[in-house]
Amino acid sequence: MRSRLVVLWLMVLPMGVPQAQSQPTPPVVEPPRTMPPTPSPQPVAPAPTQEEAPQRHLGGVFAHADIGASYLRTTGSKNGSTFAGEGGALGFAVALGWAPSEEWALALEFWDWKALSSSGLGSDTSVELQALGLNVTRHVVPANLFATVVISGTRLAITDGGNYVEYASSNIGFGFKVLLGKEWLLHPTLGLGLGAELFFSVNRDGANTLRTLGGGLVLSLTGR
Repeated sequence: MRSRLVVLWLMVLPMGVPQAQSQPTPPVVEPPRTMPPTPSPQPVAPAPTQEEAPQRHLGGVFAHADIGASYLRTTGSKNGSTFAGEGGALGFAVALGWAPSEEWALALEFWDWKALSSSGLGSDTSVELQALGLNVTRHVVPANLFATVVISGTRLAITDGGNYVEYASSNIGFGFKVLLGKEWLLHPTLGLGLGAELFFSVNRDGANTLRTLGGGLVLSLTGR
């Protein structure tokens, strides 16, 4: 009997002992992935408009014309007596040449000043200074200032004061003119300018020396 109870107890014992239950494994939570920061777009500078872009001269063919008014004085001698004729004058100039860059230009220029008053060389006479020379022009950009020097061969014509008919002239002499001015660009290739001009010439008429000096204001038009 005792042996049966021992056997029965041994059989019941495993059933009565509770088995340890396995704990569920907690899910692995991955850390959230961080996205790289999106670079902010860089501001793009707007392209300069035609008004904002600096207007500049272009190299190429150079053409210049001006017209203006001045004070002109001619002094010399006649029959051993000195004389002087002075007064207002009207003039113009035309130049054509080449601009190797936007800053420099070389051209052949004809310029002319006609006195409006008596010359002192005879009754009812006036003088006209005619010149042909080398034009050297320097532009200062982007300020659009310009300076021109023209070294010239000159001729002083003596004309009738009323009909402007030429009846005498001097020998070919030496002269120059200097023009300083400011331009306003109507187009990158065309400028309207206002300038101050000074000119001088020395001519011989037989044994007489004629000197002409003048200065005034001119309105110019330059294309290149």
